[in-house]
Amino acid sequence: MRGIRKCTAAAVISASVIFSSCTGMSFTVDGLLNAPKLTEEQGEIHEALTAAVGGSVTLKYPRNGDNRSAFVITNLDGEVGEEALVFYEYNSGGGSDEGIRVNLLDKDEEGKWYSVKELAGAGTEVDRVIISQMGEKNRYNVLVGYQSVTGSECQLEVYSCYDGDFKRVGTDTYSVMDTLDINYDGYREIVTIQRQTNNDTGAVTAKASLLDMDGDKLVKSEGIDMCANVQSYVNTYSGLLNKQHEAIFIDGLDQDGDLQTEIVYYRYSSLQNPMQLSPQKLLPLCKRPAGYYSTDVDGDGIVEIPSTRPMTGYENAIIDEMVYMTTWNIYEDFFNLTEKYRGYYSISNGYFFAFPNRWNDLVTVKREPDTSELVFYKYEGDINDSTTEIMRICAVSRQESQSYLDDGYKVIASKGQLDYFVKLPEDKREPLILTIDEVRNNFYIVD
Repeated sequence: MRGIRKCTAAAVISASVIFSSCTGMSFTVDGLLNAPKLTEEQGEIHEALTAAVGGSVTLKYPRNGDNRSAFVITNLDGEVGEEALVFYEYNSGGGSDEGIRVNLLDKDEEGKWYSVKELAGAGTEVDRVIISQMGEKNRYNVLVGYQSVTGSECQLEVYSCYDGDFKRVGTDTYSVMDTLDINYDGYREIVTIQRQTNNDTGAVTAKASLLDMDGDKLVKSEGIDMCANVQSYVNTYSGLLNKQHEAIFIDGLDQDGDLQTEIVYYRYSSLQNPMQLSPQKLLPLCKRPAGYYSTDVDGDGIVEIPSTRPMTGYENAIIDEMVYMTTWNIYEDFFNLTEKYRGYYSISNGYFFAFPNRWNDLVTVKREPDTSELVFYKYEGDINDSTTEIMRICAVSRQESQSYLDDGYKVIASKGQLDYFVKLPEDKREPLILTIDEVRNNFYIVD
């Protein structure tokens, strides 16, 4: 059952974050009635907040990252008990009340929540909230990224909650921000990518840096250069580069609208970006259409980078009719991308089917628009003449599954309310036809 396993190394994987120049896919909460239902504790915090600020507020939910709640409840000061951070804006509108606010709340001796202090945020939306040990490893800092409609970069503010005070201790900007134990010291570091425009030439450059705290001062490493041909960053994925190094895989769009991947990891006491050091060799190997993002396909913790070429029989197809063969590659030392799998990747249905070796250049696929099924055929020199069916795969909502079972389909995987089915020909004399175990071992759900 190797193929359908996911999350075997979930502890080192950070979910993909999709955005473009710090303005990404998100959900926005217009008011408390439209927000996710508050827990009892959140309700108590909300009541204490509105009592303290003397009016109604609209909760602001982070658009990206692991913390997606307007309430962050955790131990922030190292003392006994938890504190709460709440992100909101006032409903009164106009004047000095405009903009996001962040409020620190604590409990009194009777266990009642009360507001400690309110600070003004630096944007119109919250991009992400990160609680991280920085500087002194027994102290936590709160990093909040803010989005603004007037800027392409996110505004970063770092807050401290120590010694009975809640204060801003650092500011910066970023296009990409993530946390991972990049130097394998047991603590998660903050990595940012910052884009800058030369006012004289208009050239845009970008650097990746490490952030840390020196006392109450935010410090940033000198950083490393990113590739110069990127117009915007659209996806990041944190995971293993190999069995030793954690890395951030950054997918960016070039001038032609194609995706490419850069890798930032730590080696020889500094950050490294092999794609920037050897762009002529590596970037063409991972250039592909938009939508093909780097991810951990097989759940082993190591992140794969996709590349594409026309599927067998589609070499001369127009773009609207193109079907791609997807190759998933891993980075190895000495500037090499090595193929791990090749096969068909359905972005819309969230799965990848790896072609077994005996299928290479002998099997192609066709989509059936009426049934949304993918049908695999023996390739016989021309896509239109290839009619020997090898198998078919489809993704079906759970409520429709029984009709497929009645028609001879078999379930090979499930996710949420979606079942994935395969149907194999009854006549097994064709050697390209797989067993049901082969199908399951080569089928991967891609998150």
